[in-house]
Amino acid sequence: MTELQIGANPLKSDLPMRSLRYVKNGGGGRWWKAAKAKGQIHFGWSGIPGQQLEDPGDFAAIRSQIATTQDFNALRGVLIKPSQRLWITFQDGFLWWCTVKDGIEINADGESLSKGHFWLTCDRPWSNRSCCGRLLAMTDLPGAVTATARFGATVCEPGAWRAILRIIRDERDVDAKAAELARMNYEEAVLVMVRRLHPKDFEQLVDLILARTGWTRVSTLGGTQEGIDVEAENLTTQEVAFVQVKSKASQSVLNEYVGRFNERRDRYARMIFAVHSPIGTLVRPTDTSVQVWRGEELAHLAVRLGLGEWVERKVV
Repeated sequence: MTELQIGANPLKSDLPMRSLRYVKNGGGGRWWKAAKAKGQIHFGWSGIPGQQLEDPGDFAAIRSQIATTQDFNALRGVLIKPSQRLWITFQDGFLWWCTVKDGIEINADGESLSKGHFWLTCDRPWSNRSCCGRLLAMTDLPGAVTATARFGATVCEPGAWRAILRIIRDERDVDAKAAELARMNYEEAVLVMVRRLHPKDFEQLVDLILARTGWTRVSTLGGTQEGIDVEAENLTTQEVAFVQVKSKASQSVLNEYVGRFNERRDRYARMIFAVHSPIGTLVRPTDTSVQVWRGEELAHLAVRLGLGEWVERKVV
């Protein structure tokens, strides 16, 4: 396999791309604490003398002490140019990765519950973030990737190693990128249709978005054809929100409603201002309890919540 081209990100520029290995750092990860703290990868194979491991010229002697070919090949991968591989593990709910230097260090005190028989020293320390800083939580990773965590032996090449490299390097799968582009194009098309909605249909769209995000309209406070005030409740958080729905609105109108919201903080936990066609640029308030749903946010929510076809049917 040829190496993939590296982007401008300095963290990507020297990532080994030839292979990847998963390692446990001891049964149940018992050596993980020391490995993470000291920038190491810990291994067992305590039955093999340290001198043979440090200078493995006679692999036949090592092979005679290992029961299975799979285990022997795993050890060879640790001893021979481990710097050419990316090393990963799963601990504390995250995928961690590092690179290492060639050459092992034998534990002079012998294998214990806290340290392995020998270890590799990290060239780049363990990290649970991608090259661009994305947290690599297992709950966010594909099942084909996290399935590696169930591997029972010490070291293996994951079946999904190419996908793992892409994730660490913040590269997207080709099919996923195509789907994302199609979704973005569809959102742009939905945005055009949202801006054409009759005010009553637009009000209903906002109602549907609220309902599908946990909010229920409890009352209509009043309004005209150009806008309507709604009171909505979220039973799970026990919050009441003040919702203003307008087809068009300027910054001064937004400021006016923010002022009304601030006067009723005793009742309302948050304010939602939905407007599909702002007049000029709307500056979002720094107050995080005030949400502004402009046309782009509304189109994104409509698509994400499965309301795209509903919008299509309402356009005349």
